[in-house]
Amino acid sequence: MESAPQLIARVARLILPTLPLLPGAARSVVTTGVGSSAAHAALLAHLLADQLGIAARAVPAGAFIAPLADSARDVLVVFSQGLSPNARLALHDPQRWLAVILVTAVAPRPRDTARREALAALRRAGGVVMHLPGGAERGLLLRVAGPLAASAACFRLADALATTLRGAAATDAALRLDAARIASAMRAAATRGAAFARRRDRADRLPQALLASGGYGAIAGNLALKLSEALLVPPPPVHDLIDFAHGPFQHLFAAPATLFALTRRNAPGEDALWARLTAMLDAPRHRVVRLPSTLPGAQALFEHESWLNAFVLEVIEAAERDPADWPGRGNDAPLYDVAAPFAPRRVAPRHTRPTDSLAALTWPELARARAAGCDTAVVPLGATEQHGPHLPFATDTWIAEALAARFCTRVPQAVAVPALPFGCSAEHGEFAGTLSLGWDTLRALLADLCAALARGGFARIVVFSAHGGNDALLAASASQLSRAARPARLIICRDIAVLAAGWHRASAAFGVTPAAAGYHAGEFETSLIAGLRPEALRRNALRAGLSRVRGDAQRLFYPSLRRRAPSGVVGDPRGATASRAAAYLDAWVEALVAQYRGAMKRQTTKGIHRP
Repeated sequence: MESAPQLIARVARLILPTLPLLPGAARSVVTTGVGSSAAHAALLAHLLADQLGIAARAVPAGAFIAPLADSARDVLVVFSQGLSPNARLALHDPQRWLAVILVTAVAPRPRDTARREALAALRRAGGVVMHLPGGAERGLLLRVAGPLAASAACFRLADALATTLRGAAATDAALRLDAARIASAMRAAATRGAAFARRRDRADRLPQALLASGGYGAIAGNLALKLSEALLVPPPPVHDLIDFAHGPFQHLFAAPATLFALTRRNAPGEDALWARLTAMLDAPRHRVVRLPSTLPGAQALFEHESWLNAFVLEVIEAAERDPADWPGRGNDAPLYDVAAPFAPRRVAPRHTRPTDSLAALTWPELARARAAGCDTAVVPLGATEQHGPHLPFATDTWIAEALAARFCTRVPQAVAVPALPFGCSAEHGEFAGTLSLGWDTLRALLADLCAALARGGFARIVVFSAHGGNDALLAASASQLSRAARPARLIICRDIAVLAAGWHRASAAFGVTPAAAGYHAGEFETSLIAGLRPEALRRNALRAGLSRVRGDAQRLFYPSLRRRAPSGVVGDPRGATASRAAAYLDAWVEALVAQYRGAMKRQTTKGIHRP
């Protein structure tokens, strides 16, 4: 398991999937989770409601046994590190919600049918999956990496939801993850927690209660659960300092007691409250152990959890107890899998609804879609060209189709036309089987397609390419194609250098170097195909290709890539995995949608200022 500070740094760099929402469309955000993930649901709801003023509430997983009423204008966020059976209760009918977001670390194994089907059903319904680093930590009751990664994800997701729902970036500095500062604070906290656990009187220092101030206890439930899961003791209650005097103090007063104080620097009025608490206690019997923190606001959770992680791991090691074994393991099945009768409902995929795919429509259906506001046609460009010994010739075309489908879920008024399976691929011509069009041919073909779409009444035509060899043609032909598209507005989403930089940022979030991610049939494209068409990937043919790229990578390809990369591969595909495909597609689509919206904004601004 990678270190906790490294996990936070990876989440801070994580490229979030594009949320299929429009500003003002959502009424509220509903969050949920099971076990320790319930604490993350509470944390996200707290950040949205208390710090950003966005309507949000956390509900228990059991609330989803019966469908929540009137949820069509709400966004559902489900936390589940391992996508546990009961977490799938909330995912039973995703189309009841305005949008569904799943935050998970799970990457289903080939035989893990239930998890694979749950993820597939969610994506078919237009749901978004936010994949976390750290792994699912399967087979463990106590989890260390996942909860920290999920806590960090709450801050990233709160910021993203605020930006999406309001149409403007959040300004609360307490949401920003300073990975270096957090890592330093976590290491210091872990050192203190381990040192405390090694004290000779450790055994009688398990807390009877956790104390917090200012409402912080409402988001600290995971800390109490951690003690329970690690040490197999009842979870200590978490009391607000002011509420502690109303009953809990009386209950604990007569017996020896240890209290863990979750202190926070600069928390309003907290020092005075701690002084009052100290005056109440009987020193010989009552001990207060302070767990200090220095991070702002709710980020104190990173320090407090690090302190407790180190503490409980030391205790477990001293007791020589196996964390993968606990007394009731296996006997918890009747309640652990309540969701079994509630398998994800088979629904028509959102990305194939009538306004998403021209190929699947009849002409009356298209007419109705046009009347309902479908005024944008998306033209994805692919290619038929070699992709090394492990990927088929159709790789770029399959990726183009997937990008177009995701683009249309983010731009509701768009419909995707069939991906063009041929492009300008002369640089791959020395590999048999590559089918390349000349510039004049492809330009004429695109001009005819744009003219036909304009005659069909589309107001906008968006063209993008999943094959880098088409980039120069699109740049050189923009004016000619714009004239052919009139009166429709042509928007070309391109710039291979910018897109490649985005690919490498997305792969870097998973620890993949730019050299391995590559520029052609490397880890990036191979992971995409592993997720989109796993049966098409020849895993026994995975080999490292050309990896030393200096300067402009495009120069490697011309006049012939085979002369510099005999295998046809630029990158190292050996580390590719299907679990990254969704994140990679989301990062690519994010760039395309950003270019599209930028062009739309410039058009609007130009119209406003036109005399």
